Amino acid sequence: MELSLASIVRFVFLATNLKNNIVLVQPGDYDPGSPPANLSPSITHFLSASCQIVLDDVPAFWTALKDTIWHKENFRLYNTLPLFMQYGQKHVYNVFPLYPPQQTCFSLGCTNMKKLMRAEQHPAILFTLDCGPIATYSVHLKCDACHVGFHHHYSINYKVPAHDRKQTYYVHVPDVLHVGGHQYVDIAVVQMWRILNFVSWTSMSNCAHFYNVSLSKGAMLPPDFPFKFGLSGDHVWSRVVQLSLIKDLQLHGQVLEIKHGGDHRDRFPAPIHACNLHICLYSQEELCHYCTKYTVLHNDDNNGAPDQKFSVVVTDGVTVGHQCCGIHNCHEPLANNHDRFYPDHLLTHLCICAIVNCERSVTPSTRTCDDPTHQAIEKAYTQCSQAYFQLQEHLQHAYVAVPTNSDTSDPRKLCAKFGRNYTHNEQLIIAPCGMILARETFYGAEGVTSVVEMIKRVFCNESIKPSHVFYNNNCTLSYHVWNDPYFKSVGLSVNVFHFQCKHSIKDAWCQEHCNPAHFDELQDINGNWLFNSSIAEQTNVWFGGYHSICCEILVDRYVFFLDEMILKKNRLTKAKLHAEGRCPGNWPLVE
Repeated sequence: MELSLASIVRFVFLATNLKNNIVLVQPGDYDPGSPPANLSPSITHFLSASCQIVLDDVPAFWTALKDTIWHKENFRLYNTLPLFMQYGQKHVYNVFPLYPPQQTCFSLGCTNMKKLMRAEQHPAILFTLDCGPIATYSVHLKCDACHVGFHHHYSINYKVPAHDRKQTYYVHVPDVLHVGGHQYVDIAVVQMWRILNFVSWTSMSNCAHFYNVSLSKGAMLPPDFPFKFGLSGDHVWSRVVQLSLIKDLQLHGQVLEIKHGGDHRDRFPAPIHACNLHICLYSQEELCHYCTKYTVLHNDDNNGAPDQKFSVVVTDGVTVGHQCCGIHNCHEPLANNHDRFYPDHLLTHLCICAIVNCERSVTPSTRTCDDPTHQAIEKAYTQCSQAYFQLQEHLQHAYVAVPTNSDTSDPRKLCAKFGRNYTHNEQLIIAPCGMILARETFYGAEGVTSVVEMIKRVFCNESIKPSHVFYNNNCTLSYHVWNDPYFKSVGLSVNVFHFQCKHSIKDAWCQEHCNPAHFDELQDINGNWLFNSSIAEQTNVWFGGYHSICCEILVDRYVFFLDEMILKKNRLTKAKLHAEGRCPGNWPLVE
């Protein structure tokens, strides 16, 4: 037998990649924990051809190396793709076959300890980061005892009626995610998409386009392969959501369950809504955050551990916005993003004239009543949407206005609402270190009452209530809460920049109660500001970049996506604070 180092290395790396294929053809009483004594003829021929070993010498190679191959996982680092592309197709083998984690039943309560014998193989496409899209196959196994089917990263109980079946994901985070149908994506690609979303405000469709153009690496389909390479924005969205849900549930000791069957993008609304509800109830994970950049800690007991704090937060609104019901301040979600009203409001308001303050019924096939002036406004609106800009001059002569929010005090001007409504703003509460503590959607306006309610709701626990709140409109808010016991121990001032540039010195209340210079605790002994009161404006620059991505998606997706971006930003901010020696941590809640 002729030996060479190259042949041995190739043999070890290729055989390591073929372990699932080797196990699949073994008899039912075989123990997958130990390597089989012999290889199947097809695997023997493949290893002989790809490793340039004489066919009769393959069994000797296997006998000598099988224990090393079977019990070591570090041999997957070698790039075996070219060898599988050259020799694997003839023997129906691939470098990335998609098998379940193991080939024995691991369903809870099942007594079947034997190797699973019922297997189905389907062609698939795996989108990878290093090698581009790869034509491969997925193998599904089924246990005849408990009727549970095992896929690459989830299982299905086939005893349950078809319309009630669910995909139950495994506990660990998978290395590959199922896009839908025959498509799978390497988790490294999904991580890249999430980074693109976060760093450069890249939309889902542009993430897909980026992969198809830049990372496909000119991949060619094998002859007679039934599918084509290519990703869409829906594929990207589903995978980003899927990975986020898996990781979020893993933190809470739970696993993801989604509906089996139907369109892949329609399987996630229930877990998305549950995740949104959890954040709505418990707020962001960094709500109790403190660090030396955001909090001044005091040790009154002199025991080495801080027991009191002086903390500052900044709140501000930023326009992002999703579609909402045309009824002012209605929080009910739309059925789809083309509707103008919440379903229960359709019957009562869709038939009402679109001119504000007109309660007459619409004429057939229009959105206005039979008033000629109202019909002229709708006609002008329609023509403007078709780029007939030359009609603008005629409208001005007729004293007709069609902007979304026009002044109706002039009887010659009318305001109409033909299009969809959007939420007013996202209200953020931010620590001066850049940590986003809370986010809430304001539907009708950024009113001080709404801001007050948000602050009291978010900081309902006294142990985390801020000592001082910066807000651009604190001159109005402080007057509003003057007799509110909650705010007796909370300082309220306008941030330094806005106070200097946008607040009148003639406003006595503002100058007396909201001037940040009146609060000695905000400055050090040299008169320097201790906290960055402009952090909200700086954060809004980043957060506002998601407007074009989010403005056309429904509310649950909208909330989920923004909260995921906040979560990612907070984790990066925390890592940065650690690196700067700012000692970030979580302040304990005290009931």
